[in-house]
Parts: sequence; structure tokens; C-alpha cells
Amino acid sequence: MIRIKPIELPTIPPNGGTITSIAFQKQDPSRCSVFLNETYAFGLHIDIVMREDLKKDMNLSQDACQKLVDEDVYFKALKRCLDYIQYRPRTRKEIQTRLTKLAVSESISEKTVGKLDEMRLIDDSEFARMFVESRVRSKGFGAIRIKQELIHKGVPAELADIALKASYPEGERESQLEQQIAMAERKYRKEADLRSREHKVIQFLIRRGFEAGAIRDAIRAKTT
Repeated sequence: MIRIKPIELPTIPPNGGTITSIAFQKQDPSRCSVFLNETYAFGLHIDIVMREDLKKDMNLSQDACQKLVDEDVYFKALKRCLDYIQYRPRTRKEIQTRLTKLAVSESISEKTVGKLDEMRLIDDSEFARMFVESRVRSKGFGAIRIKQELIHKGVPAELADIALKASYPEGERESQLEQQIAMAERKYRKEADLRSREHKVIQFLIRRGFEAGAIRDAIRAKTT
């Protein structure tokens, strides 16, 4: 499991201070180092520096420093979530879990999720539809397993049911089950005992998300 590094929070000077210099950071030119009373205080994204018109000799209270740092944490959290989404679409729960691991405050978490909503980058209904199509096409899973996986990822059960009904109709499920039975029978073809072979086939298909009764009916239909 990949360890998620929390966003580190700087220690705000207890009495704020006077800006004595602002310098671009060498490792990331989109960020600036802010020095108060000749001492490094915290880093900020350049957009925040420009928007707040920060400059030398400006006095900042502790509360003002905190607001600037909170805004910078929001910038970082949003970027980390955008990077997370770029890899593949995410559910609302996955985004909220990632923000928890980033150790941001509840208010920043809500603000970040709100921005992603505004950008239309979180859509559990669309995620469920795409997920169903992917699992059916690439894995051949049954509806039970697909629904379990969707719920595990945070998609509400009702949205999972809607996506399954729309993207995995009954006729396609029957066809998929027939294909999976054929694959399972090939997998266990060397099993000499017929009862044992059928049991292994059924268990294999149950693990792949097909309903036991439907599996038995389909197997019986093949032998009659």
C-alpha cells in the first residue's frame, strides 16, 4: 500500500511579524518563501502572494498569517486531489478519504470537494457507469461482485443498482454467465470427480459475482 504523505503545516509566528523579504523557491518557482522579521516563516503559492499583494514591510498579524497558510494548504490539497483524479476517476468517498490522509482540516476538505464539484470532476453516477462497463468488458464479473466493489469505493447502493441496470442488462448477464461457465469448465477440466468439478465451477463463478441459483440453472440447461 502506498503511504500518503500528509501536508505539513508550518508553525505560525505567535505575534505575526513584518515581511522583510519574499523569494521564489529554487525547487518550485511557483512557490515563494515569506520571511518575517528576517526569519523564514512559511511558503505560499505565487497566486496567493499576488492576489493578497504581499510585499516587503507589510505587517501581518498571527490571524493574517494563519489565513494565508490555510489558503496555501487548500492550494496543495486541491493539486494533490487533481493529481489523484488524473490517474483515474474517483468517487466522492475516495476523494474524502484522500483528504483525510492528507491531514487537512474539515473546512479545507469541504472547500476542496466543493471546488472539484464546481469543476465537475466528481460524479458518482458517471463513475458507476464507467466502472460497470469496465468490469463487464475486461473482467467478465457478475452483477453481485461489481455492486460490492462499487459500494466499497463509496458509491451508494442505489446508484450502483441504476448503473448495473443501465449498463449490464439481464440479457447480457446471461450471456456473460454462459461464457464464464465455459471458462470455468476449461479451468477445472482435469478434475476427475464430476461432483467435485461442478462444485469448483460453481464456487469459482460465485467468487466472480454470479448468483448461485442462476449458475445452477445455467449448468442444468447445458446438460438437458
